[in-house]
Amino acid sequence: MHTIAVTRPHWQTESDDRALAAAARDGDRSAYAVLIARYRGMAFAYSLAALGNREEAEDAAQDAFVQAYSAMPRFDPNRAEWAAWFMRIVRNRCRDGLRRRKTRRPAEMPLEIMDEAPGPEAVTMADDRRRVLMQAVAALPEAQRVPLLLHYAGGKTRVEIAHALGVPESTIIGRLAGGLKTLRRRFGGEGLI
Repeated sequence: MHTIAVTRPHWQTESDDRALAAAARDGDRSAYAVLIARYRGMAFAYSLAALGNREEAEDAAQDAFVQAYSAMPRFDPNRAEWAAWFMRIVRNRCRDGLRRRKTRRPAEMPLEIMDEAPGPEAVTMADDRRRVLMQAVAALPEAQRVPLLLHYAGGKTRVEIAHALGVPESTIIGRLAGGLKTLRRRFGGEGLI
């Protein structure tokens, strides 16, 4: 019985983003599809946290993938990590969405209504607290705001965030702690944090 060795592209045998990005840059669409599958959740989670609207978040994430694909010939995997480069595109798409939104009234994030629906006063108070908290989060420096949104609103781990932003996990831990400290100082005994 003879064994036939099958040679696969480098990225199919290695789960390395650098190899995938290099293959995608060279025109391999299936390599880019793997990158999309890996980063779809992260892109959507960040976009939803930043924009607060599901449809806009889906559009921003999709636009980021299209923009990244168009820019792949200029991407150098030896100079930058694909995840950090791609997440920078996602952040820019979200900023564009927020700038466009300034010309129209922002859509509110829907409130979760429990089985025993609160009265109108409680809903208004909860909405006000959420709005104040979101404004405070939005006022944080980007280095703190992005990890906070990805971790608490997007459910991403510190390791996933560090990988996506191209920084060490210890940096993410520090940024999360710094952002929470700032928010706690801001809201002290108000029970928001």
